[in-house]
Amino acid sequence: MKTLLASLAAGGRIALLARPHGTHARIAAPADEGPAVFFALCLADLLLTALLASAVWPPPWRVSADGILGWLAQVALLLVASWALVRLARRERLLWPVAAWLAAALLLMQLAICAATWFLFFEMDAARAARIVEILDWAIVPWWFAVAWRLADHLGARWPRALPAAIGTCLLLGVSWHWLPKHSPLIGAAAMETGDTIDADRAFDGFDAISPEQVLYAQPQRIDEALARLAPQRPGVVDLYVVAFAGGGTESVFRNEVEHVERLFSQRFGAAGRVLTLINHPATLETVPLATLTNLTWAIDGVAAVMDPDEDILLVFATSHGSEDHYLQVDLPPLPLDAIGPEELADALEATPRPRWRVVIVSACYSGGFVDALRDEDTLVITAARADRTSFGCGADADITYFGRAFLDEALNRTTSLPEAFSLAREAIARRERDEGIDTPSEPQISTAPAIEAQLARWQRQLEPGPAVPFTHGARTAGAVAGEAAPDDTPGPSD
Repeated sequence: MKTLLASLAAGGRIALLARPHGTHARIAAPADEGPAVFFALCLADLLLTALLASAVWPPPWRVSADGILGWLAQVALLLVASWALVRLARRERLLWPVAAWLAAALLLMQLAICAATWFLFFEMDAARAARIVEILDWAIVPWWFAVAWRLADHLGARWPRALPAAIGTCLLLGVSWHWLPKHSPLIGAAAMETGDTIDADRAFDGFDAISPEQVLYAQPQRIDEALARLAPQRPGVVDLYVVAFAGGGTESVFRNEVEHVERLFSQRFGAAGRVLTLINHPATLETVPLATLTNLTWAIDGVAAVMDPDEDILLVFATSHGSEDHYLQVDLPPLPLDAIGPEELADALEATPRPRWRVVIVSACYSGGFVDALRDEDTLVITAARADRTSFGCGADADITYFGRAFLDEALNRTTSLPEAFSLAREAIARRERDEGIDTPSEPQISTAPAIEAQLARWQRQLEPGPAVPFTHGARTAGAVAGEAAPDDTPGPSD
């Protein structure tokens, strides 16, 4: 235990680019302790990763073979880098202490990155936080070079021997940080719902099993199949067609919201067969088109060709993270997908033939920034937040956002009027944010006009609404429907 603590202390000093305390003789662990200390620190790193995974995914969990193999590869690289350092410094007897120091430095570095990541995503919008985390991720490469240079100097490898030692260690540990697949050794076996066509490894284990080429080439067929299933327009009837878009692919909350939109408008608002969903989520890769700008444009064009552009109403619902510069996050790692700004969404809505009557609902932080680009006499625009405000309720533990709960689950089950549902939802969200002590409320926005409201009224008069469709996605919410109290959604920003 004493040697383990000493190695942790030395690793901490090395991580801060300071010299370890003590002389070479004093810091050299006994031969029988050195390997044990090194592997104990490596095991601690494995357990830390598993602990973080257990905080993200609900039980039950299962072990990922890819995660264990990735960890073993990291252990091997640490040993090779340590051997190269002591060999160039001609201090071979210090192999195990040096390996333990590097393992301790790696463990502490990962702890620091995890803490910084959680802090950044809690304190700022997701797009900016993701950029900072990406910079930190690449900063590991020069950090490893500096660590290796400092350690080589401590071991007595002077110039020019210190240079190849530092470069070799940097290549082995720094660059390999980006080359080795980042798999968690523990994944949530129950994270995938019954009937999903992709197993949990593929769905949540770093998304590395996704083949970008195969997935992207399959999209035209996915869109064509979805459009072919659309019910035809009914002459003389104001039909509602819905395109629902879940852009954020690393959290299930957006998928949940879009799937509830499909159920709600199909069962309660007479749009059965006229709802097309686009979802970024590993569980739906083989069944549902991706939520991308290209697919959104194709979907709207295809729907416009089916509907009567002068009579029917097109409703577009988009949910994802949003950035301060008013872009919707569109992601499903490792697929290279583009974010969507107000102008891109406005262009996607300009289908041929162009649907005259449109409702656009954007559920994201800073989504009020979409209003100006979308508003006109024939369009109702609803957003979950002001242009300079975050909305709330996303995150790994959330089932549905605050806006989704208030507007989709509560208000639209009380009224069939979209403007009235917005008013009810805005009051409910403001009340919830006050009750939870949120200092900067989201302030959902609406832009409407007499022409679109008159057409919505015509649609509403001929509508025979179905019964209420409560949100039931996820085990926790399902329990609440059965009579148990469901926990609150996470209060974090739904950026």
